[in-house]
Amino acid sequence: MANKITIVGASNWDTFIYVDKMPRIGETIKGTDLKVSYGGKAANQAVQAALLGSNCTLITKLGDDPSGINTLENFKNKNINCKFVSVIPNVPSGCATIIVDKNGDNNIIIIGGSNDLLNEEDVENAKSQIQNSSLLLCQLEVSLNVTLHALKIAKQSNKCKTMLNLTPINNDPLVLEMFKFVDILIVNEIELIGLYNSTFNNDNNNNNEKEYSINQLMEMCNCLIKKFEEFENIIVTLGGNGQLLANKDNSKNCHIQLKEKVKVVDTSGAGDSFIGSFAHYLVTENKSLKDSIESASKVASISVTRHGTQSSYPKSSEIN
Repeated sequence: MANKITIVGASNWDTFIYVDKMPRIGETIKGTDLKVSYGGKAANQAVQAALLGSNCTLITKLGDDPSGINTLENFKNKNINCKFVSVIPNVPSGCATIIVDKNGDNNIIIIGGSNDLLNEEDVENAKSQIQNSSLLLCQLEVSLNVTLHALKIAKQSNKCKTMLNLTPINNDPLVLEMFKFVDILIVNEIELIGLYNSTFNNDNNNNNEKEYSINQLMEMCNCLIKKFEEFENIIVTLGGNGQLLANKDNSKNCHIQLKEKVKVVDTSGAGDSFIGSFAHYLVTENKSLKDSIESASKVASISVTRHGTQSSYPKSSEIN
């Protein structure tokens, strides 16, 4: 099997506004700094995997504006295969405004732009690329029909594993249809709880605010794996509390704790850094799931000590 990773999804131009505290509704506050960076979940994940040495192909759409042209050049500089990156005229590239407080926490507003025009034909044109890859990585930032089509194409090959980053989470029935074609599901704690509650008709809104123990979160994963039989694994990112790995074979379930604490500057894009790194270690370096998670966690912990999204991502030479 070729050690290739194909990523389908969004590319954005990110604007970061730094503040001491998040503004309340109707409040005007003064920011402390402004930065710009390349972003978008698919783009971020592809860049992080490529920086570590993976053979990555990205399927995305850019506008012909300066940010789109610069983004394409950025991909090429990172040695990402851009054969299926299309630039379309008279449409703005996707963008995001990210407000970051002094604790490194953030709020994000996304404008789809050219990402909203990525369609099933774009994915169909990359059918051979997808089916000859070791892993297809998707998120939910572009059309759900596009993501579903890509997952179906991958599973038709019987050799390309599929991984879905369930964000931004929503309750569209198409997401449940996707689950029939997903091997590895990656969620954060909030997404796990939301999926569990919606799946098992647990409509108590207060449950999303409730704090759950590691054992309770693991039990949610076990229930979801039993419900959605195609899932081989669920990985839950817990921020400073590490990650959970749930497997069909419950004996392999584990809580992977962070090995070292770091001073957090900016958490923006840290989840994408983790996912891109995880894909790299799993596919390119052929590590086990647990070892891949531990290695990816180390990479992501470096990213949160720096400002920005892709600009914060370490290269392989920076990993001890």
